[in-house]
Amino acid sequence: MAGTKNNQRVIQTKLIIRQTFLKLLKQRRFEEVTVTDICKDAKITRGTFYRYYQSTFVLMDQLKGNLAKEIIALIKERFDESDWDILPKIFEVLKKSDPEVVKVALNKKNGSQCISRIFASLKEAIRPTVMQEIEMLTNDDFDYLYAYVTAGISGILILWVEKGMNPDTSVIERSVLSIINRSRFEMAKEMPNIRGIRRW
Repeated sequence: MAGTKNNQRVIQTKLIIRQTFLKLLKQRRFEEVTVTDICKDAKITRGTFYRYYQSTFVLMDQLKGNLAKEIIALIKERFDESDWDILPKIFEVLKKSDPEVVKVALNKKNGSQCISRIFASLKEAIRPTVMQEIEMLTNDDFDYLYAYVTAGISGILILWVEKGMNPDTSVIERSVLSIINRSRFEMAKEMPNIRGIRRW
């Protein structure tokens, strides 16, 4: 019973630290939030904070990591169903996440790196589906197609954050899906010509 109480206390303390951190992020930039600020506002000691997090950077990395894991799981689910319409799922996660975490994770400074990490972890899971769908696609072809699609999505997400995270993303989602579909269909159609193979 004592172990359960201790676990509950740990969960509660970490929750208070995270909530306080996010509250402070609404008032100032991430770089301006200190461990002292968090401890003072959360009414905890610095020792308590450091028991769970080495720094505010570690705390933010954990929050960004949780965000990335959720996005990765949803994109994998889409591709398992051969569905390329992944942007709505990414927006779904971002819209329900704490906006302060999203702003730091996907700002101009960190955004490309954060999204690149997400897509890098998905690349090999997605490769077989795409290779099967587009006849005669080589591994190199896939790498270029994947770089093209993911760089475009990355730029769109960073711009969306920069422009204030408008909740209505339907037009962006439809436009991007249209571009992606045209790209994959054209690639599938042109691959025999690119490879120099005639079809009769």
